[in-house]
Amino acid sequence: MATALITGSSSGIGLATAIRLAADGHRVLATMRDPSRDGDLRAAASAAGVSLDVRQLDVDDDRSVTEAFARIASDVGPVDILVNNAGTSPVAAVEDMPLRQWKELFETNFFGVIRCVQAVLPAMRAQRSGSIINISSIAGRVAVPIFGPYAASKFALEAATESLACEAAIFGIRVHLVEPGAVVTPIRAKTGAPDRNSPYRPVAKNWGFSMGYDHARARGPEEVADVISRAVSDPATAFRITVGAGVDELIALRRRHDDEAWIELWSSETPEFLRRYQELTGLDVTAPPPDATPSMDSD
Repeated sequence: MATALITGSSSGIGLATAIRLAADGHRVLATMRDPSRDGDLRAAASAAGVSLDVRQLDVDDDRSVTEAFARIASDVGPVDILVNNAGTSPVAAVEDMPLRQWKELFETNFFGVIRCVQAVLPAMRAQRSGSIINISSIAGRVAVPIFGPYAASKFALEAATESLACEAAIFGIRVHLVEPGAVVTPIRAKTGAPDRNSPYRPVAKNWGFSMGYDHARARGPEEVADVISRAVSDPATAFRITVGAGVDELIALRRRHDDEAWIELWSSETPEFLRRYQELTGLDVTAPPPDATPSMDSD
């Protein structure tokens, strides 16, 4: 039985992954900043008939990470599987987001991952085995307007993870990037919507049509948990794994444009953007969403 630690386990992808890995037979350490918010997780575990060990861990805090991993090493031994899921997903134009919020974003989405990776690697190197799964995003592959801050944090994560994979491989440690697209989680509700008074409102409209179309057709977080489970169990799993609505379409769309054409597409007048987007993808992003489809956010 392997020991798996998952950050950001109170909801969404983290919750679904905790349940799935526990069902796979792993000892699961489900961590979160505030363990009092574990109600949904415990209810899901009870329904699935699995047991979890809920622990406090704030990825933004050096001391919290150091102490949490030390306690875990003392209580249960080394961590064999690390899933870095905790994150935040703000929506804003580059100019509109205050520098303080940029720093807070990177503290969680990038430095929080690095803290946990550095905490777990010594033991993994010693045992010459382990799996590290970093949850990125389609925004880590393709940057679009009004998602610049979030994309920047995920681009940074992708670069560091690619380097890490090369470094860790010599010790038998497997590293993967999971790149979700439209997945149903509550994270966006916590971070708001674009500023309607922003001077970049015309571009935000284009972003809104494209993202809204995918968000209304979002997949469940269980699909992400499934690919994480496969990455842990199958050594042949690719380094990068895409999952969720709209991912492959957006990657293909970006590949069809050079930089200048990409900028022109997203900065065009909204009617022209909608016409060209449908022409290029075959998708009418003004179409109403399917009935009873929950709103989407990316974790």
